[in-house]
Amino acid sequence: MIRLLTSSRAPGVSPAPPVTAKNLATQVALGSAGVGLVTIVCFVGHLSYLIPSFLYLLILVFLSLSAGYAAAAIVSVIAAVCLDFFFVPPVLNLRINDPKDALALIAYLVTSFVIARLASSERAHAEFAENKRREVARLYVTASHLLSLDPEIAVGPRALNIFREGFGLNAACLFDATTSTMHVDGTPGHDLVRATREAALQGRDYRSSDGWVHVHCLSIEGKPSGAAGFEGRFEDEGALKPLFALAATAFERALSFRNASKAAAAAQAEMLRSAILDAFAHEFKTPQAVIMAAAGSLRETGGLRAEQLEMADVIESEVWRMNRLTTRLLRMARIDRDEVRPNMEITSLDKLVEHLIRQYRGHSHDRRISMKSRGEPSEVLIDPELMNLAVVQLVDNACKYSTPGSSVTVEMVSNDEFADIFVTNDGGFIREDERERVFERFYRGVETEHSASGAGLGLYLARKIVRAHGGDLDLCRNREANGTTTFRIRMPIAQSEGAAI
Repeated sequence: MIRLLTSSRAPGVSPAPPVTAKNLATQVALGSAGVGLVTIVCFVGHLSYLIPSFLYLLILVFLSLSAGYAAAAIVSVIAAVCLDFFFVPPVLNLRINDPKDALALIAYLVTSFVIARLASSERAHAEFAENKRREVARLYVTASHLLSLDPEIAVGPRALNIFREGFGLNAACLFDATTSTMHVDGTPGHDLVRATREAALQGRDYRSSDGWVHVHCLSIEGKPSGAAGFEGRFEDEGALKPLFALAATAFERALSFRNASKAAAAAQAEMLRSAILDAFAHEFKTPQAVIMAAAGSLRETGGLRAEQLEMADVIESEVWRMNRLTTRLLRMARIDRDEVRPNMEITSLDKLVEHLIRQYRGHSHDRRISMKSRGEPSEVLIDPELMNLAVVQLVDNACKYSTPGSSVTVEMVSNDEFADIFVTNDGGFIREDERERVFERFYRGVETEHSASGAGLGLYLARKIVRAHGGDLDLCRNREANGTTTFRIRMPIAQSEGAAI
């Protein structure tokens, strides 16, 4: 409970005023006046002593509830004396040494003590319950105000102001470790900012020795992400737990909104990028066709010298290569944008790879490409065009990231269940912590980021294609000592009963 919470009382229970000499004298005077009034009425009416003794007891009960035990004890003695002097025979004769008088006095004192203790306990319980009710009410109001804020400002000064004003704090601050940003509201006077920052960096909660500063570390999915700190005097520090829980909820909400906004922006940017690539690829097709037609026309005109024919061959060869790259670019942009829906047919994987290697050898970036085969020729259920694109991507990567003049090996291995394609190159070592990350969209390895151009989409799309066929693509061998890297495509063998589609 916060220090600003005021004491409360249960219905029918008067709050006990502070015990001072003046208050005690006033309470004793009022109680004595009540005893005197009952004595006069009962004595003049010649009533039995049982009636005034009962009325005295009622006065003591009321006094115990409203004033406390001290005043009730003093009035108990006055009531016992009045009962003995005015009502116990011999009347108008004080015999305080009589056992009956002592018994009456003890009864009054015990009654006053018990009633006072019960009233005090009831006040404490009522105050505790009322303070808890107010605490819950403040938490509810604070939570409502936090939820009404826009998510992007749920951890800023406005949010902290809700905490500070709602709970009567001197200052509140929040350190966002994801952006290294400190937000503060109020005027910290006990080094709150430094304590919050250090608690976040060290991952430990903090409480100052004087009880003014309380800092709690925040985490998202078990990972430290910041810290919230409050400066103020707490009578019951049990209120801090729900208070920090609210701060953690607001922080997580803001972080989720921030990540969602980034994801939405990235998705929009990617849609635009795919559309641009698609448009460019289509636009490239027209000049390529014109250049190819012009080169063919020059050859057909005849009368060309040997060096001119060689130049025409170079033009046709390079246009063919550009056309192939453009087709790949266009197809990859579409695959990246859409879900892969292969048109399956039974295909000899060995023949597909052999044909691909034969076409690729003339454009292999000065690398020697060889093919090996172990096991019987394998037939798989694939989309030949898509699978060709996936294998080309692996071979192209092996050529780009290998050592100049080195060999690139494509090996086919098959058994009764799987057909594997191993693509091995020398150089381009991939670090252990990047074995899976290289298959992420737009990710490029640290060791290869500056060695060759690329967008970080090739392996991502190749795995996407292979998995759409029910297979998998992984990095199966990666040796730093000799810089050898091997990727493997594993495809299930087509069963005989599945030959018809």
